[in-house]
Amino acid sequence: MRHCDLSSGLGRLKHAAAELREAWLAAKSHWTDQVSRDFEKNHLQHLPADITLAVAAVQELSDVLERAEKELEDPQSAE
Repeated sequence: MRHCDLSSGLGRLKHAAAELREAWLAAKSHWTDQVSRDFEKNHLQHLPADITLAVAAVQELSDVLERAEKELEDPQSAE
């Protein structure tokens, strides 16, 4: 029995990132001044790399938790 589900959170994160990317592309076609460029540089440009790192870290944590759950299983419950 799984006690911790990290994959659904990862799915929501990936979906939100895709929605943000689409929304930014739509906004960027109308918002073309220096403030727009600064906003993209300071707040959006680094997000894909940060999300990739977060996904990798959560997947690694999920693997560790899965191993821990298996190690802590009651051997009598498998009978």
